Amino acid sequence: MAKHRYSEVKHPDKFAEALSAFWSKIERYIVPIGLVTLVLLAVATIWIVVSRRYTASSQRPWDQRFQLAEEFQKQAQEGREAKADGLLGKMMALAKDYQGRPVAAITLLEASESYLRLGESRREENAKGAQEDFERAANAAEQFLADFPSHPLAPLAHYDAGRARLALGEYERAARHFEGAAQSRIRFLAVLAQLDGALCYQKLGRLDDARRLYETLRDDQTAGWCAEQAEFELAQLGRQPAKDTPRGTGSPPPSPATPAPSK
Repeated sequence: MAKHRYSEVKHPDKFAEALSAFWSKIERYIVPIGLVTLVLLAVATIWIVVSRRYTASSQRPWDQRFQLAEEFQKQAQEGREAKADGLLGKMMALAKDYQGRPVAAITLLEASESYLRLGESRREENAKGAQEDFERAANAAEQFLADFPSHPLAPLAHYDAGRARLALGEYERAARHFEGAAQSRIRFLAVLAQLDGALCYQKLGRLDDARRLYETLRDDQTAGWCAEQAEFELAQLGRQPAKDTPRGTGSPPPSPATPAPSK
């Protein structure tokens, strides 16, 4: 029986042919594609490096503020007022270094409220030091308002500034701040601002304005204990004549006395 012999003729490799045809089509684009890839890789590397540096630089102020605030709280709890004063000074310096940035906004508010607490804590023992604390508290809050007039926390800054100016006896400036705080969407803050604003009007002798605010609070069902306080203040005002009589409704001035005829 004869043996069958397979032909030794090699048939063409279809896959190799397809690969060769594909390579011939893209060969002229290899160099441009390689250059574009290298450029993209370089851009991605630069982006990563810059992003990391930017993140580190933007995070640094917050880290500094957190460390200062943490140390201040520790010193304040231990009763080291001198040390706390120095730390608050550093917080104000940080707010100045990063003026207009979010970290400065939070730092100014925190410094203002901290100065207020310090002033209230040593009002009896160190009146002069307390006055300085209240002045710094007012300055910090007013700096916040100057740098961030449209900030959502602006009413709170108005309230802190009003409290500080009230403690300093600057009733006109305090009243203006309380008017700003009374516009807050936080109802409790607005109510407190109205109550303190009425007190400023009392101090200024503007009893009609004070009475108007007290009556508003008394009739406000959401005012809570402030409504009771307003009712008490109204009762006290009822015993005092108003000093700010509207124009055109006051009594005419007394006529000068007629001199006695000479004898």
